[in-house]
Amino acid sequence: PTVTATATKTSQGRSPHPKTKPLEGPGNYATLQEALPHIVIIKQQSTCTSGFCKSLWIVCFLTIMCVCSSFSPATPMRDSCRSSNVNIPRDFVARYFSTTNIIEGDDAVIEESDATLSAERDKLKRSLIALGASFDRGFGASPSSRKEADRIVDDLEKVNPTVDAAQGISGDGSPAPLEGIWRMVWTDAQDVLSLAASPLSTVGAIYQVIEPPIATNIIDLIPRAQALLPPGFAPPTLVRAEVTTRASLRSNMPMRVGLTFESVKLKPVEIFGFSTMNTLPPLSFDLPRIPIPGGDSESSPGYFDVAYLDDEMLVIRQNAPGGYFALIKVPSYNP
Repeated sequence: PTVTATATKTSQGRSPHPKTKPLEGPGNYATLQEALPHIVIIKQQSTCTSGFCKSLWIVCFLTIMCVCSSFSPATPMRDSCRSSNVNIPRDFVARYFSTTNIIEGDDAVIEESDATLSAERDKLKRSLIALGASFDRGFGASPSSRKEADRIVDDLEKVNPTVDAAQGISGDGSPAPLEGIWRMVWTDAQDVLSLAASPLSTVGAIYQVIEPPIATNIIDLIPRAQALLPPGFAPPTLVRAEVTTRASLRSNMPMRVGLTFESVKLKPVEIFGFSTMNTLPPLSFDLPRIPIPGGDSESSPGYFDVAYLDDEMLVIRQNAPGGYFALIKVPSYNP
């Protein structure tokens, strides 16, 4: 049979390769065997062209779908987080939301925290005052009560609300948080506790009167014989010792107060029931100031550090001979 096919023509009328120039018209072949190679070549060309077109259509379709999806409405944040497989650390979420609460002004959380701290401070202060009442301000303390007082003072220091206690202590006119009259309720300072060993007198009230830049230590002394008698049996006698110091700031130490000792005064306040405040002159003398070579007011050896301070209680630690004092604010130091 005669087969008509499209092929490429050479100078001999045959197609050596499919990439040569195609015939301009149909060619006639005598037998099927002669036309078969050209038919196979045409079939391969058709198949390749068809596959390429399909691939091209698929690529175009996917491209169009991607472009369309980029203009689709945004997925809500909550749904996207729900369907997301990303694991977000819980501590990060907690920090984020806690920061957000602060930025948004969540006063309820802050007020709750302040209320908790205030309640803790009040509890610690009440415990320390109760210890002082039970063990004579530390003069009759047992080892266990001393340890308990040490623990309370350490806990108070951790929740101290005042960060610049020494402000204004030099008398520069700025507000001074330490200013006021403070009465001792507990101490472990041996230089004060040793006063109770005197055979002649016992220790009454102890005050710290701070009027910047002057800080005065006041110790009331009562005859021991009077302390042993029933109240009202004998007319009272009271002698007061006052140690005057000049307070000053220490550079870069907002919780430290420098002290320069100036004078000591011993005066009878009451003798056998008669007031002697304005009749008998006090026995007083000035303490010598020993200059420190190359030193100044900041290098004076005396100082104390404020461990705790609020409107009701003051806790200080003295440098030498050591020990701490817990004091409460009172309106007056009159006997």
